[in-house]
Amino acid sequence: MDRRSFLRTSALGGTAAAASTLAAPAYAQGKKVLTMVQSWPRGFAVLDDAAVYVEKMVAEMSDGNLTIEKKAPGELVGALEVFDAVSSGQADMYHSADYYFIGQHPGYAYFTAVPFGGTAQELTNWYHHGGGQELHDELGQIFNLKSFLAGNSGSQSGGWFRNEIKSAEDFNGLKFRMPGLGGKVLGKLGASVQNIPGGELYQACLRVLWMVWSGLAHSQMSGQASRKLPKFTTQRVSTSQAPVLRWV
Repeated sequence: MDRRSFLRTSALGGTAAAASTLAAPAYAQGKKVLTMVQSWPRGFAVLDDAAVYVEKMVAEMSDGNLTIEKKAPGELVGALEVFDAVSSGQADMYHSADYYFIGQHPGYAYFTAVPFGGTAQELTNWYHHGGGQELHDELGQIFNLKSFLAGNSGSQSGGWFRNEIKSAEDFNGLKFRMPGLGGKVLGKLGASVQNIPGGELYQACLRVLWMVWSGLAHSQMSGQASRKLPKFTTQRVSTSQAPVLRWV
């Protein structure tokens, strides 16, 4: 199967929303306001910082004629509902990590992070100079979306565990939070994998629902919850979390 055939036929849920269904930006005295839904709570370190920076730079570059109104999870849609909200026209743009949305299309995994993938710089180089942007655009056409990178967390840990992992068999039965292709692999090993937003992990750990989680959210939880955190961790692997800014 060639690349374009894969992009056309692998989209779960059919074709993109028609242009006529998309909501127009709000206008006030010649100025435009774009509603941006995001997958992180307000004040969430690293990722909301990136969203705030985008909001600020858009206003500065347009001399205030184009502004962004950010919506945290629950203010308009849920953390994992932002993709469909923009594709359907309920919102103008979103700030999120595309590996949350491999259910819409498996190709979206490659525009955030894959296990043992590129570093932050390597991902950026591929995206801007190696054809990544063009592939992202081609994929977005299925859903009537246009995307670009808008932040990067750098490398993440492969997991934080309550019990030491000594073999592949130790993953069997674990409740494991890992989005994207990494979660698909762990599911094959018998882990119970969930696609849970990073901003909800702290509450989940307090409820003792999760035995292990991967990557980014540990740094946001490691202060007040330090006595509750798992003891063991894996070696860091080279995966790059690249939040994506997307608009209709």
